[in-house]
Amino acid sequence: MLSLYVMRHSKSSWKNKHLEDYKRPLSKKGKSEIKLITKFLKNKKTRLDLAYVSSAKRTVQTYKKLIKKVKVNKIIFSKKLYLTDPNIILKFIKETKSRYKNLILINHEPSCKKLVLQLIKKKYIKFKEKVFDTSSIAKINFDVNKWNRIKNYSGKLIFFKNPNN
Repeated sequence: MLSLYVMRHSKSSWKNKHLEDYKRPLSKKGKSEIKLITKFLKNKKTRLDLAYVSSAKRTVQTYKKLIKKVKVNKIIFSKKLYLTDPNIILKFIKETKSRYKNLILINHEPSCKKLVLQLIKKKYIKFKEKVFDTSSIAKINFDVNKWNRIKNYSGKLIFFKNPNN
């Protein structure tokens, strides 16, 4: 079985309205949001083999806060993940070596929600009504042993955690 965690970066700061989006850091609220999610993941005894993280400043900072509580064995930062199409993200995932069983993707909206909707079984249609707020995280399990074997609408939604509720 393979597990994919899809997480939206924590809340970014808009103090400098002229700052390029890619360079926007986390806000004070974002730093507190990520603490709630890391505590949640630690309580679930989450272990992560590999992280794919958009190289935008706020996603990198989210990752750095996450690893203070949740161990990640390997990290890949990529600008190709920044504000990209879910199919490009899926290509990254499908190219992952099978020795990595538990992946986390830290990315942006609307890609996070679109990717989850593309991967989970249609019986989880109520997920469509959920808001993928900053720092929200979804866990999807797949009953396959290689990432290149995952298919659209084949994953089981294990949980969806929003830090605001």
